[in-house]
Amino acid sequence: MNCICDDSLIESLRAGETSAYEWIYKKQYPAIARFVQRNHGNEGDAEDLFQESVLVLYQKINAPDFRLTSTLKTFLFAIAKNIWLKKLRDEKLVTISDDQLLSLQDSYDFTSPEPSPEEVQHERLNAWMARITGHCQRVIQSIYFSHEPMDHLMVTMGWKNRHTAVNQKYKCIQQLRRASENG
Repeated sequence: MNCICDDSLIESLRAGETSAYEWIYKKQYPAIARFVQRNHGNEGDAEDLFQESVLVLYQKINAPDFRLTSTLKTFLFAIAKNIWLKKLRDEKLVTISDDQLLSLQDSYDFTSPEPSPEEVQHERLNAWMARITGHCQRVIQSIYFSHEPMDHLMVTMGWKNRHTAVNQKYKCIQQLRRASENG
């Protein structure tokens, strides 16, 4: 199951928000660079590969039938890995047998040895968000992640007045609070 934050990030990427691309670079580039450098590449190759991978990601997420079935991190790494392996084969830098291909696929550890406090907090929030209703996920995401003004949210949600909007926000915060207390 992909997290609500991945969905929000995808929307930001689709909208062309620079901060979303900067976040992707900060969080994903180091792992891709390590993969390239461990597999017959250098820093320049890693930079080129990352840029090409992000372009492919952008094309994929803008396809009308796009559906993320993994984490965004895993999806981007898979794109980069496939592009890099194709380049290695095409340039005959190495001959990759099926056994070697499997070892390359296994050479990426999708979990960091020690997650940062920010990553731990992010995972907890994702777990809590998954436990609340879809309606409340949308409300929380709109207010706190997308910073949507309450007046705009009132219109999109079909609420009659500001009092109703504030009540809905309160109820959703309470759902999230209960989810955090239960796990």
